[in-house]
Amino acid sequence: MEQKWANKLNIDEFNLITDTWYPILKKGAIEKIKAQLGLLGAQMQENQPHLAYKISAGENYKNLPYLVLDFPKIGGKDFPFVFRTLFWWGKPISCQLLVRTKFSENLIEDIIAGSNQNTQVLIGENLWENDFSSHSFKKLFDLTQTEISTLKSRDYLKIVQVFEMIKSDNLFEEAIGFYINYKNLLLTS
Repeated sequence: MEQKWANKLNIDEFNLITDTWYPILKKGAIEKIKAQLGLLGAQMQENQPHLAYKISAGENYKNLPYLVLDFPKIGGKDFPFVFRTLFWWGKPISCQLLVRTKFSENLIEDIIAGSNQNTQVLIGENLWENDFSSHSFKKLFDLTQTEISTLKSRDYLKIVQVFEMIKSDNLFEEAIGFYINYKNLLLTS
């Protein structure tokens, strides 16, 4: 009697596991992306050598591999701010600023004034959400006064810019401009 397997591999899955090219290619790509993030972290650290950066990696953020650069590295649950750069497999690059709303009295207004039209803000509750196509994010310039008031009452504000991957030799070239813009804004707020 023939047994039917509930977990039978489809042809794409079978071809994937019977060849070595994918894991070797993926490992090489991840190493190069991590190196590019390391260069970005070192570049951010040049102006503030007393702050350290951290690169984290994982295999399963919503079923996809990812790499994250945090500058400065988060040292507990009550951090004042962090610049985060996220590589999420198959998705655009994102540059993020997570900042305590108590950092400055006019923080949200200053951020709106210093942002461009593509800047998004987290309006959802989960600070660690990174699916920018979800209803948890909204363009900064489309916020209502009620939403701005709600954001002011939260502990943290999350600002995001998303960039399509264009150059293989420098996936994160847009990140340094994002960092400089908001670093200057935080220093003057």
